Amino acid sequence: MALSALRVDLSPVGGETTGSFIGRLAEANVVPVGQVLGLLGAGSVREPDWRACEVFLSEQALRGLAVLAGRDVECLRRALPTVADRGPERSEGRPVRIAAWSVGWQVLAECAGCAARRSDGLRPAWLAGGTAWEVCVRHGRWLEGADASSHVSLAAVADVVCAHKAWLGLRRRVGPYAQALLADAGQVVWYWWRGRQMGSETVWAGRERALGWERRPAGVPLVTYPEVVRVAECMAVHERQRRWGREFDNGAPGWVSRHWITWVGERLGLAAEMERAGYRALRAWTMEHCITTPVADRLRQLPPPRDYRRGPLPVMDPHRALPERGPLLEASCLPWRP
Repeated sequence: MALSALRVDLSPVGGETTGSFIGRLAEANVVPVGQVLGLLGAGSVREPDWRACEVFLSEQALRGLAVLAGRDVECLRRALPTVADRGPERSEGRPVRIAAWSVGWQVLAECAGCAARRSDGLRPAWLAGGTAWEVCVRHGRWLEGADASSHVSLAAVADVVCAHKAWLGLRRRVGPYAQALLADAGQVVWYWWRGRQMGSETVWAGRERALGWERRPAGVPLVTYPEVVRVAECMAVHERQRRWGREFDNGAPGWVSRHWITWVGERLGLAAEMERAGYRALRAWTMEHCITTPVADRLRQLPPPRDYRRGPLPVMDPHRALPERGPLLEASCLPWRP
């Protein structure tokens, strides 16, 4: 039977889970979710908890959903992240399969401010991501977990929003390798926080007070985020030089680590703290990210292209293939774990 558009069409929210979109499409048309799923070939089913499971569609079912929603297929491909997932959930030949989330996916509740801006008046969406948190720059909120009540207003720590904008810029410039650098930076800063080094008693304690928090491990990603992004930016500078066998700031071989680490401390506004103890964690990172080209070969090599400080970076040792999604720390080369 040929499908036709439902009475009320609907656009998906960017990053929305397929199940969430189907649920909101059903709500907009005042029909049971099971009816929409049935039209796509699912048979008789009840609406499940979309925080715990997802709908995986065959190509034919995806085209059917596009017809029902009054949108083209490419619109759904761009907006619904799991449409591109070719994991085992989609290998059984069924038009529609509802299955528990596979490893690596994280479900986040949509920002309440973003939901309120939409004119459809429907329930907030569930978002599918590769990390356990996200930042809504528009409304200044830290999104973590599938419970919207756990979202945190960043009004008192506006530098976290600024840091996220900086991170988005770094990711655009560097490409996928930026994720590994952010993971490494996060591990370095976690080491500092755990050891009460660097900004633990000053900058990070100040953000904790502004949020009304006590010192707690669960809050580390938020309260340290600006410094994590700044360290990742510094690591990108290091890696651009290393890619071409150059020492930081054109220094002599063997000089790179101390000079670069001092510069990172200055960039963080924590130069004295870096000199006191913070250098140890960064020194461990530089040992993993050292230049392996012999000095004699480096002295003979041609200078890098004039634009080497711009453009994407390739994935470099010791990193290999980067995980597509999952906990950020899994992309790090450093051994420390919370």
